[in-house]
Amino acid sequence: MPEESYESREGDILTGITPGVLDRPGREALDTWLGMDHVVEVSFVDVGMTHSGIIYYMEQILDQIWERRRIPMVMFQPVIKEDGETSSEINRHIANGEHDELLESWADKFAAWIYAEEYPRRVYINLAPEFNGDWSPWSPAVGDTDETDFVEMWRRIHDIFSDTGLDSEHIQWVWSMDTSTRGVDVSACYPGDDYVDWAGIHGYNWYGWGGWMSPAESYDGVLETVRSITDRPIAFTEFSTSAQVEDGFDPEQKTEWINDVYAYFLEENVRMACWYNDEPDVDWAIFGGEHGVETVTVEGTEYRVYPAYREVMNESGLLGAHPSHPQVLTTEEFQGTF
Repeated sequence: MPEESYESREGDILTGITPGVLDRPGREALDTWLGMDHVVEVSFVDVGMTHSGIIYYMEQILDQIWERRRIPMVMFQPVIKEDGETSSEINRHIANGEHDELLESWADKFAAWIYAEEYPRRVYINLAPEFNGDWSPWSPAVGDTDETDFVEMWRRIHDIFSDTGLDSEHIQWVWSMDTSTRGVDVSACYPGDDYVDWAGIHGYNWYGWGGWMSPAESYDGVLETVRSITDRPIAFTEFSTSAQVEDGFDPEQKTEWINDVYAYFLEENVRMACWYNDEPDVDWAIFGGEHGVETVTVEGTEYRVYPAYREVMNESGLLGAHPSHPQVLTTEEFQGTF
């Protein structure tokens, strides 16, 4: 495909979403309400799936995302359960080659999925996200593995995928840290620019986690840390805010934060932002959650919404899918170099 026939657009941020609370009709309703399409859709998968589970994930989850003209962002979690749980030494086990057969199966199936159409599909792989927290078995803060084990695990998985012939035209590798660090040397966990294409950040604003904070208060420190490690393009691959305040909920304050955070991202040259639209315990959603500023009806179903999100998404500088490119984004847009 002659790439030069598709020019990268003027813009600053690739738009993304974790649909969360929304079923398929709800996702279509979100697009209708927005009047635009996000270009990245986040989904989660554990590495330790059965052969049939991997096939289902490819054919049902990833196919549907691509059909909506979105590029999948796969949260590729090194969860491989033995006796009901994942070993806290999973990084060392993977680095030592103990799960090569499983990972080779994943790599082969990703390659088949990517080459299933005339123009190769594309995917972001967010490998072992939030590695600096103490809630994931792949974190050096858990068990007796260390930062070196994490890096060797990352590189081994990356190399297994590379052995299939997949490269940066097809896969962009995302290294994502959380804003909360639990005794982990983050810089020592960086696999190197030969292995990482995007530097990712996960971070939330909620009264229950230390009080209400502005985007700058939430993210200045972690951005400084990331930029001290690498100059790869920066993506917020999980972020959101609650409307909860000390004495209840204040949707108008959430509205203000929505406006502020995208202004902040533009100022800080963030190249991708994926809103976490789920509500497992906290009201993170901007569409279809428990709270909102307005109620809208789409195809006969009512949804609580935050109109500020729709307004921001339709501002110049935020990019959805390329209107004509068969791979959804140009190579420069896909790689964050637009």
